[in-house]
Amino acid sequence: MKNKPTVGILITTMNDWINRVKKELLPQLKDADEIIISHQITDKNIKPEQKNSFGEKIKYYYMFDKWLSKNRNNALKHATADICYICDDDLNFVKWFVDIIKNEYIKHKNYDIITFQAKDEKWKLRFFVKEGKHSIFSICKISSLWITFKRKSILEKWIKFDENFGLGAKYIVWEENIFLRDAQKKWLKLYHSNKVIVIHPSESSGINYENNEKLVVSRIKLFKRMYWFIWGLFAIPYFTILHYKYYKNKISIWKFLILSFKGLI
Repeated sequence: MKNKPTVGILITTMNDWINRVKKELLPQLKDADEIIISHQITDKNIKPEQKNSFGEKIKYYYMFDKWLSKNRNNALKHATADICYICDDDLNFVKWFVDIIKNEYIKHKNYDIITFQAKDEKWKLRFFVKEGKHSIFSICKISSLWITFKRKSILEKWIKFDENFGLGAKYIVWEENIFLRDAQKKWLKLYHSNKVIVIHPSESSGINYENNEKLVVSRIKLFKRMYWFIWGLFAIPYFTILHYKYYKNKISIWKFLILSFKGLI
């Protein structure tokens, strides 16, 4: 990679959230070399934007389809920058975040994927991950808003977001962690930097079992997909015991076990 890599911001949004992108997100991205907007339209009352209404640097695409992972793949398909960052529509970035990304890739030039740190509105770390080379388990702590990658490395290995997983999909969790694990399986090099690039509310839908039995099945299916059958099997007692306090008032322990074993099928 050349000394000054280009950084592309790949924005995925849905329906009228495009208004938040225009008013609040785009003004933060003036230093980006490329901006891709992938606009998912599922509401018949929402019309696509005019492609030339965003300016020369911003490329706008729309799709009449569901699922977040499909939206992310659509954005990636149109990217041309050296480094890509998949960006949700509700983020706030720290100052000079583009330079932070570029400098880390110059410093760690042999790595294909670099994940960064996020903080919440009170400037507290969302999760702590030790700086350095990722292990097969450290990637489980990574959210999509932390992930950057060399576009060429990803495309050469035919890696994309698994469209069976993620918000709106058959299995509703963590397509970004599968993305990272697939990269590891294909021998790409992953590094975590503790430099902060983004601010995001400290919320976690991952342990919200309220009226969501699908989450139980999805978690086990995720571990099976990432680490094969045996780790999916080990994940059942792990979540049954350690997450009991989160689901005890919503799902019985026996039903939780039954749903978990469905995830192995």
